Amino acid sequence: MDWKVPIVLLVGLLLLGGVVTAAPVDKPEAVPLATVKALALRELHKFPEFNGAVPTNPTPLYFPDSRLAAYEFRMMRNGKTIGYIIVSANRNLPPAILEAGFGEKTPSDLVKELAARKGVKTYHFAYFSGLNYGILAGDKVVDMKGREYRKPNTYKLSIEGNIPKNAGGWEVLQTKMLTDKKVSETFTFGATATATEYKVLYTVPSWTSTDSGGADPSPPGSNSILVPKVLSSSGYYSFVGPNPDPWTDYDGCAPIAGSMIVAYYEIQYRDSWYREAVIDILHMTMQTQGEWTSTSNIAPGIEQFYEKALEVYNEGSIYRKPKYDYDAFTLYPSTNLQLYTYVKSEIDMNRPAILTSSSGQSEDGTFRWPSQGFGVYHSVTVTGYKAYSDGSKYIYVHTTVDSPYTAWIYLGSINNPALTIVRPIYKG
Repeated sequence: MDWKVPIVLLVGLLLLGGVVTAAPVDKPEAVPLATVKALALRELHKFPEFNGAVPTNPTPLYFPDSRLAAYEFRMMRNGKTIGYIIVSANRNLPPAILEAGFGEKTPSDLVKELAARKGVKTYHFAYFSGLNYGILAGDKVVDMKGREYRKPNTYKLSIEGNIPKNAGGWEVLQTKMLTDKKVSETFTFGATATATEYKVLYTVPSWTSTDSGGADPSPPGSNSILVPKVLSSSGYYSFVGPNPDPWTDYDGCAPIAGSMIVAYYEIQYRDSWYREAVIDILHMTMQTQGEWTSTSNIAPGIEQFYEKALEVYNEGSIYRKPKYDYDAFTLYPSTNLQLYTYVKSEIDMNRPAILTSSSGQSEDGTFRWPSQGFGVYHSVTVTGYKAYSDGSKYIYVHTTVDSPYTAWIYLGSINNPALTIVRPIYKG
């Protein structure tokens, strides 16, 4: 089947395009993916060409200023792509299917080809306006002709003009989801795709750090990471635990992700006091600088945990002895399918792992990085996986933050993954 020029819904509105504005504006709240799915199902009847087709593989689209704009859903029938729909996911836009097209390739397929031609590996799918796409990579945007532009501070579509009306439409839709039994039962696409494999390690703790920074500075000549910052009558490691740390308030995502794996095996460390102690010890062994940890230091840091925890125990700052040593190493999958295979293998062996990547997007759209204040890379604890008959795959993670604590991450949203494998060695 040859690629066909897509048809566009709301042509008179969308093709007016976007305009770049000079003054920054508050970024609107993104609409959860569950609500967008409900909208897609409600509106699909307008396209009889998709009768019998299944909307799958939601791909987020971002405005050039990095705001979430919409989702592309690949339309599948009998295992083949027959087209796509692009559904609004921004409260400033009207709740509608913004665009629909028919053919074997979707806009995201074309954007992937563009990224390959430009040699760009880390990027977001940029949405300029109807039938106008590109890639968003760092401080640059690239259109489909390969022309590069500087990322604008703000980018506004003409259909964002009546924001109160558009926001009101989303409120009506969300209310309908709660009150309309038919919609509430189908908005997860459960009627069109079934789970083919699923496993979650429910006994892995889910938490973040809560102790504050601000301990006294290091004694003269001490190492900034591996030597304790506080020397007191209670011991060199008096900051280990809920006391203020000699670094920033947030201990860093990698030590927090690792601490949940340690506590999965070491049940004596699952209370709130020892949660902070384990995180502090991993912060030292992973050589975390402020909140940032080098990916190359994560596995060695976990391997050094037993000896450092034993040292802190013998010094008298913790009172529960570690029971496990750890063998750890980091894999760098060449594809996301390979990543999923590694994750499935570890979870099937009842072993959580650590994922570090440059981007990720939750199934419901409420959690993603790096847009939520994380650095270039973020680490999470991997505790599960699932796949559906439509081909979509997800991994279940503990986020290392408290909102939300856990999330299903869409496999296709992950870029530049590194998976740290952790295997326990019982010491008694």
